[in-house]
Amino acid sequence: MINAQDFLTECSKQGFNLFTGTPCSYLKPLINATISLPEFNFVDSTNEGDAVAIACGAWLGGGAAVAMFQNSGLGNAVNPITSLSRAFNIPFLGITTLRGEPGGKADEPQHQIMGAITAKFLEVMEVKWEWFPQTLEQIAPALKRAKESFDKRQAYFFIMRDGDVDKFSLTKQEKLTVAAKADVTHKFTKELITRTQALELVKEYSNGAALLASTGKAGRELHDLGDNDQNFYMVGSMGCAPSLGLGIALTSSKKTIVIDGDGALMMRMGNMATLGRFNKNNLVHLLLDNEVHDSTGGQASGSENVAFAQIASACGYSECYEISRADDLISLLKTDFKGTAFIHMKIQAGSPEKLGRPKTTPIEVAERFKNFLKS
Repeated sequence: MINAQDFLTECSKQGFNLFTGTPCSYLKPLINATISLPEFNFVDSTNEGDAVAIACGAWLGGGAAVAMFQNSGLGNAVNPITSLSRAFNIPFLGITTLRGEPGGKADEPQHQIMGAITAKFLEVMEVKWEWFPQTLEQIAPALKRAKESFDKRQAYFFIMRDGDVDKFSLTKQEKLTVAAKADVTHKFTKELITRTQALELVKEYSNGAALLASTGKAGRELHDLGDNDQNFYMVGSMGCAPSLGLGIALTSSKKTIVIDGDGALMMRMGNMATLGRFNKNNLVHLLLDNEVHDSTGGQASGSENVAFAQIASACGYSECYEISRADDLISLLKTDFKGTAFIHMKIQAGSPEKLGRPKTTPIEVAERFKNFLKS
């Protein structure tokens, strides 16, 4: 058994400076310590996959993050581990617990299957792992191995068992309460532009901001309008763009515009609560809503009844807008917001007939985007 502060102090020595994740009783000492001790920073996520995306965003922004969660939620993290971290070679340190350990103490029935396959699960995804350190002497060597993997742009996991970390009481937790919910500015009209036209305006009026495009047609159209270092095209991890953007905003001063889609946002809408809670003023969440899944044949997404801007306001976003006209988008792209802004823009369905795909590999996209954020 080790002390939480000893482990976290060594994490800091190895450069891991941001912690994110979801709760587990086994993780309670570590999470309590990152919250209670002023030298550490914990970003609570609503979903394990979003914690992975936040950690990946932190690397792009110049940081190094730890994502920790219960093994029952490892399944929620598979998509961003395989199609974000692995596809782009974006490293992070993961800690997953081992509820339902075979031969261990009796546990709840829902943990039985995952407990038996947790290590195999990581191995199938070709993610290196080792047991969480159990003594003070094991901490530094274990984290050194994790950092060596990190420096090679590979994720690394510790599997934590019951009793690996001594108790640590939660002494404080600041509530990031919004003073007043933002009023939604309603400017929907029947005058809709295409996604290509909207993206052209974003590129023209982004003023050097980093552009993070959700998976699907948004990234492909952005690429066809001009491939450059400020663009990041998500080729998977559907719904994780806002969390990836938050990880960037927490570690880089550069303004980031997340270009989201209605289907993607509804897949992981819980991340809006996290964005609203941290309310970074260098992050803009732009939703291009055409009410269909364009990439898969134009099936209805179900977004026609969803008041996204009202949800953003309820989650704590600083400013929230409903627009459809080009001039309104231009005006908002020129605005300096006081916190995270949400722009719900209705657009036409459809995309160009001859739409290309990025020829730059995801690994190259990540490398040049990271360098752009440094500039």
